[in-house]
Amino acid sequence: MYKRKRKVISVYLDTKDSILLLSKDRAFHILFYILNQADLERNIWYADKVHKERIMTKLNISPATLDKHIKSLKERNLIISESRGRYRVNTLILST
Repeated sequence: MYKRKRKVISVYLDTKDSILLLSKDRAFHILFYILNQADLERNIWYADKVHKERIMTKLNISPATLDKHIKSLKERNLIISESRGRYRVNTLILST
């Protein structure tokens, strides 16, 4: 049986030089701020008005653009919708 080697990329959330912010994929810019806002003990991010407003202000984007990128992150299973306005960060992207 052939085993695939997994590549691990470390992403630091305390720097403006984060690989997520350097990505050309704008959804990863959103993910950077989601991870900064998330309760990483429970892996939960609340998409409330305050959190969304901060992301939109930081990235100078509209609510429709933010929603499009959140949808993209959900489709890639990077965040998982638990209930309205509550998302679980996929633990596979986190390292301890």
